[in-house]
Amino acid sequence: MHRTLIWTGKGGTGKTTTVSNVGPELARLGYRVLMVGFDPQGDLETTYGIADDDPDVLRVEQLLAGGIDPQTAAIPIALDDVGETGSLSLLPSSSDLNAATAAVTRRNFQDLDRLLDAFDADVDVALIDTQGALTPLSHTAARAADSVLFTMEPGFFEYNALIKRLAELEELERDDGWTITPLGVLFVRTDARSKHMREYREHFTDSEAFGGEPLYVFEAHTRQQSSVRDHPRLSLPTVLADPTSNVAVDYRAFAAELAARIATSTGAPA
Repeated sequence: MHRTLIWTGKGGTGKTTTVSNVGPELARLGYRVLMVGFDPQGDLETTYGIADDDPDVLRVEQLLAGGIDPQTAAIPIALDDVGETGSLSLLPSSSDLNAATAAVTRRNFQDLDRLLDAFDADVDVALIDTQGALTPLSHTAARAADSVLFTMEPGFFEYNALIKRLAELEELERDDGWTITPLGVLFVRTDARSKHMREYREHFTDSEAFGGEPLYVFEAHTRQQSSVRDHPRLSLPTVLADPTSNVAVDYRAFAAELAARIATSTGAPA
């Protein structure tokens, strides 16, 4: 199983929207996909109609200390057109995940890594949604990931947050001796004619201007669409609520590019 952390470094950069929309499209490409909610805000769960206070739902925070088979907590999501191999499931969390901060710190941020081991034989790709800033919870999510995908609108504050996350990941790698592969940057909520997107694309891919190794920028990007914010009220992401919309088309193209990128960057099967 390949584990991808969706991150940037600040709120409102399209992390949860990307996880919730790319998951179904990867499943339709034939992958067995697990979406992992590791953010106490719980927006990923809300997108799929899972209430924060539903007593019948097992949550990540209940699994971290062990003693429960994690696979019993994964919620299958029914999809059409996934073929014989594709599937989609969601491992949810809730606001109670906040209470796990001290415990994951005490256990050296390795709880989610160990928890996801239970899915290695049955899942091809895990998409991890977490908090934007570097916190004990997002540190734990990063420790569980093989790669990281950055989502952002083209802007200075978003760019600055991403640079901070890259520096923090490098520091964690030096201190802890583990590695995480940057898959690249996905621009979201951006018009194709955006001057700023062109400028930041050139900046990321120019190592001299960027001040380090060039960062891959996905050719696919998602356009602005106001209804995307309303679709969770239907307990569905956009690719399921309005599959012919511009944003659904965009995420479909991105899913194909992401699958290829995971394969070429990490050696995972295409």
